Amino acid sequence: MNRIDIIHNPFTVDTQFRLNGEEPASGCKLLGYKESRLQTWVEKLFDELAQLFNGDERYEIVFTGVESDYLDIEEAAQAAIARGAEVTLQWHETASSESRLAAIRQLRQDAQAHADFKRFIERDAASRSFEEAFDKNFDVYVVATMSSGKSTLINAMLGRDLLPSSNEATTASIATITDNESIGTRFAAVRLDKQERRLESIEDAKLADIQRWNVQDDTYRIDIEGDIKGIRERVDVRLKLTDTPGPNNSQDEDHQRTTMSYIQDSKRNPLILYVLNAQQIGINDDRHLLRLVAEAMAKGGKQSKDRFIFVINKMDVFDPEREHIPSVLGRVTEYLNRNGIAAPLIYPVSANLTRVMRMPADQQTRVDRNFFKEKAEIFEEDPAMNLLQYMPITARVRRNLEQKQLSTLMLKSGLPAVESVIDEYIDKYNFPHRVKRAYDAMMHAIVSGLNEAEVNRQLDLDETMLRTIEQQIVVLKANQEKGFEVNEFRERMIREGLRMPAEIEKKLQALENRPRVVLRDMAKMLTGEVTVATAESTIEMAEKTLRAEFNALINAYENEFEHCQGWISRRLQEEYQSRIAALFADCGALNLPVFDSFLKQAVDMSVDLAIRSEEIRERRVVVGTEEVSDSRWYNPFSWGRKKYVDVVHWEKQVKLDDFWGERQTFVDAAFDELVERARGEIDAMKGKLTNQFVDFVGLEFDARFKTMLAELQEKLAERETREAAVTEARALQATIIGFKTRLDETLAV
Repeated sequence: MNRIDIIHNPFTVDTQFRLNGEEPASGCKLLGYKESRLQTWVEKLFDELAQLFNGDERYEIVFTGVESDYLDIEEAAQAAIARGAEVTLQWHETASSESRLAAIRQLRQDAQAHADFKRFIERDAASRSFEEAFDKNFDVYVVATMSSGKSTLINAMLGRDLLPSSNEATTASIATITDNESIGTRFAAVRLDKQERRLESIEDAKLADIQRWNVQDDTYRIDIEGDIKGIRERVDVRLKLTDTPGPNNSQDEDHQRTTMSYIQDSKRNPLILYVLNAQQIGINDDRHLLRLVAEAMAKGGKQSKDRFIFVINKMDVFDPEREHIPSVLGRVTEYLNRNGIAAPLIYPVSANLTRVMRMPADQQTRVDRNFFKEKAEIFEEDPAMNLLQYMPITARVRRNLEQKQLSTLMLKSGLPAVESVIDEYIDKYNFPHRVKRAYDAMMHAIVSGLNEAEVNRQLDLDETMLRTIEQQIVVLKANQEKGFEVNEFRERMIREGLRMPAEIEKKLQALENRPRVVLRDMAKMLTGEVTVATAESTIEMAEKTLRAEFNALINAYENEFEHCQGWISRRLQEEYQSRIAALFADCGALNLPVFDSFLKQAVDMSVDLAIRSEEIRERRVVVGTEEVSDSRWYNPFSWGRKKYVDVVHWEKQVKLDDFWGERQTFVDAAFDELVERARGEIDAMKGKLTNQFVDFVGLEFDARFKTMLAELQEKLAERETREAAVTEARALQATIIGFKTRLDETLAV
């Protein structure tokens, strides 16, 4: 047997491998995984091992890490065993992500209670980082097209009928349900308009209330709060379930683009429940959405696949005596494969059966009772209707289901397993990310405190050294008084620009080329002479395709804007470092330990370069009776389309080539304008961030640096003040080092 020891730390993203007790040789592919998340390489692990050991596929795997990562190792091992490998597994368990997050929260509370250290915790940048790390909200987006039973599924998760079910394209709002067990059985609801103004609120909302709100023209979003039955209540997590209007249902183009953005968001990786109608696969489902899903899943890594849960609803319509259930699910897999989705995670459910079982008896209708009577008998008697057996669930999910002590019929309905998969995703991906964010925020505060304390501790000097330091302070002041040439720097940035790195420029070029492919495909679609009926359906499909591609391109650009902002901020941070270095040039200050610490303290000043989301998209607002127009960077899609009845009037046949010829110019212009505006938005971002940087260095930094120098001079001048500062610094250092030791322990594996 070949022994492979794997120690994986998902918080620091570090992996150690040992092969038969030895470090991997230089050039070994496993070393390339050292600083990568386990989910990015685990599916390739056993292929790499087979090559390393020249086809000897007998392995003893000893894994040290958190449970969710071990389960991925176990899944990969099962796949290797299925193709003939011999694998044994051992797991050395480490502390859970949830317990680590709780430990950092307690450490933060202890640090805030320390009079001299709390100011480092409460600084703006640190405070924002802590808020993000301890933000309890976890988003799950439910995406589907018409007739999938999406509303029924959500109602089943709530244990009562709250969202209206309809097969008509009338859904005009987004509904967000936030989990809150504390308000009992009621659901509080708020109706919001497009500017997120509260229009109406109800403390105990009913189905009729939501139905009424849903069809009102000024309703943009409905926020609901109440108990989501099947999701585990946690101190550190609050589930937010968002019911998105399907692309065919939405009467607001923003809704379509928003739904698409959830799928395209590869940075935050929100969990997507994609609901399909088991009986109507491929009939109403939107292929544009599935293509976006396929692109997102293909970006790499197991998380890209895990975050898409394909819920196959309405399994109760099948009679197992007439339909072979595995064949039904096989057709679903084939359909998704045809749309570019390889190895989809498929979860068959009967949401309606779960819904009726969870609903209080006094709220059930005659239809509900008859449905339950008929379907309960089939699910209980026929083994083929145990939907749990068809699901790709882990041992952890099975254990979670056992702990819930649900009835056999409830388990067979399938939806409780989906809810447990959501719980597992939170443990697997959300908690480790938040632990690292909280760790980084706390470590930044600790480093800031240590730098400041070290400056004061090193003031325990003899008179000769004190005079030398005073001389160097004079030099530093002189350097600073030369000033930061604000206008010169601004002009240089405008003149030279901040040239994007090749990686980002390559992505932008790829986005600019996308319209050419779309237009080429459109020319192929709109060709030939066809009947009026065919022309109408073809033109409708063409417009739908163009609109979807246009919105997808907008979202892709907005994702790249975030990458651009990050790069520009880092580039300006480098300029800031150069500014600090220039202050210390031409003097020997850095040869003195006290000034080395002083430099670190200066560098630690936070240059808060960011463009907030609310600054990026200013929504339409009303001031008095005057409405101010929307100032987004893009214009909505338009292809200059005349009603096609004008084209086909009095005609029995329609020449689609002529139709497209008249409109191609408009479509070209729409996409060209989008690309041009996107480049303009990036240039505007450069200018805004550069101005923020100039303002910081020219105003805030200079003032704070002068204050730091003045405080240092004061301590040097007064012996008693200096001695008190040294004593306090030593005590503060000891306290902070204690905090650091506790913090490091939270990430240890």
